[in-house]
Amino acid sequence: MLKTLVLSVLCALLVATAARADRFSAGEDVYLSGSDADGTEQAARDLFAAGFGVRVGAPVGADAHLAGFSVTVSEPVEGNLYAVGSSLRLAAPIGADATVAGFSVETESEGRIDGNARLSGGTVRVGGPVAGALVLSGGDVTLDAPVSGDVWIAAGSLRFGSGARIDGTLRYAAPSQVEVPDTVIAASDVTYVPLDVGEGRETAERWTRDMPTPGPFAFVAGVATTLGFLLVLGTVLIAFMPVTVQALRQRAAGRPGLSLLMGVLGLSALFGLVPVSALTIVGLPLIPLVLLALVLAWTLGYLLGVYSVAMRVVDAFREGTAPQGMAVRVLALLAGLVVAVLLNFVPFLGWMLNVALVLLGLGAITAALGEALLRGRPGAGRV
Repeated sequence: MLKTLVLSVLCALLVATAARADRFSAGEDVYLSGSDADGTEQAARDLFAAGFGVRVGAPVGADAHLAGFSVTVSEPVEGNLYAVGSSLRLAAPIGADATVAGFSVETESEGRIDGNARLSGGTVRVGGPVAGALVLSGGDVTLDAPVSGDVWIAAGSLRFGSGARIDGTLRYAAPSQVEVPDTVIAASDVTYVPLDVGEGRETAERWTRDMPTPGPFAFVAGVATTLGFLLVLGTVLIAFMPVTVQALRQRAAGRPGLSLLMGVLGLSALFGLVPVSALTIVGLPLIPLVLLALVLAWTLGYLLGVYSVAMRVVDAFREGTAPQGMAVRVLALLAGLVVAVLLNFVPFLGWMLNVALVLLGLGAITAALGEALLRGRPGAGRV
């Protein structure tokens, strides 16, 4: 699923980046990108949409490939659905298979899936009928709709609603057995597999039991050293590459949704190079270089993301259009780094926002490199 989605959306976004268009059509396919990719234009064939908020607001004649923070399908998709994001909601029929992954996944009663369904998320609720098989994994899972085929579930907690019914067999893995009502499926068609979540916790505890815990002074010194390094590196880049940094900053701030998705694709490509290099004897010596490139890309993406957001805030409170001086830009970077570090102390949301900053900056870099490659002049195009 992930390979298909990444390849298809990457193709669409590289073309969209080169064309500098938020939406266009080619061969009856429709391509959408931007902070809000609202698909109100009917797609005779495939739909490719990426952005912060993605909504299928018109019928899709074939497949739909969607990626965004919030994804909503409110009009029918005649073919397959491939969707990934944070919050995903299916409120319209899917004519074939549906492959969906996110933090929160929900199919409503109108979200009928005529083929097989593969759903994965932190919280998953199936409220729409599934005509084929259902493969589902999640932390908190609720099945409240009929399924015509076999069902495979791996869940931290599992519940069955009043509308649940399984015509095939049920095989589920959970920390403990749950009561499956006879109205859902006969007991003879149910197979339970214990899910030992404690084994992973015990392994982690064994790894960390003997690790020394740094004191307050060492912790503060480590944070200050990291901040100092990032500030110095960022200042050098702003001073010696002002045009490039400014262009990348404007790209990230101008299309944040597209930059976030391009950051996911760029980071995925770098991570993917590690196993690919390990598969070949020739590529084994390149693994340290790939890891170094990954660390470098993460650092530069984080700096650019923090700087872009900080300067966006500065621009919102200033008057006139004259460019800011060097001192203001460095102070903005410092303030952004301090705020980003403090965000790490906010449970769950803090690290998500820091990762989003990495993806925002890395996405702008990835888009610029992709544009240069599409133009056939790597490094010579406008960044």
